[in-house]
Amino acid sequence: MTSEFFNTLLLIISFLIGFFLLVLVLLGGIRHFLSQEKVPLKRIRRYQLWHTRYQLNAEVTSLLVVIVASLLISLIIVQIPAIPFQFTVFIFWSSWLFQLVAYWKKIRIPKKQKQELRQLLGFLCITAIYFLGYFGLKYMHLSIFHIADFPFGLAFVARMYLAIISLFVASGLVVIWQRVYVKLLK
Repeated sequence: MTSEFFNTLLLIISFLIGFFLLVLVLLGGIRHFLSQEKVPLKRIRRYQLWHTRYQLNAEVTSLLVVIVASLLISLIIVQIPAIPFQFTVFIFWSSWLFQLVAYWKKIRIPKKQKQELRQLLGFLCITAIYFLGYFGLKYMHLSIFHIADFPFGLAFVARMYLAIISLFVASGLVVIWQRVYVKLLK
């Protein structure tokens, strides 16, 4: 039992490391693409306008990378029945701890009461978004558990459908998270 536990733990850690490296390679590729001289200046200006509009500074971008990586890992791990659901939940909620630390850094500095209440409201909204994500993962886990008895072709199609719908919903929730974070917590 102990050996299986450590094998599962190592598998989860390797998933985490793999996706963080994948996200870093993607960000490096985007940076390389934008720094090439072949890219027209118009594209770079369009990117800068997009960057300014959505206020993607270093803090928001780093939290966004952590959230997206943990969300993708959770969506992949929930597809593997050998990994207990508690590990998936642990990985999913681990990115919420980064939110907690960011909020704690912001409330250490005394501010006006209205601004502190706005930041608390933003943190509670982000926590509510995380609960929506948790219930979505729980539903997906239960659905995959029930799909296991289906024939292979039907089970494959059902899993793909669940994965695609989950990615769309997760993308929407990440966009909502970004807007709430920029408007209320920044």
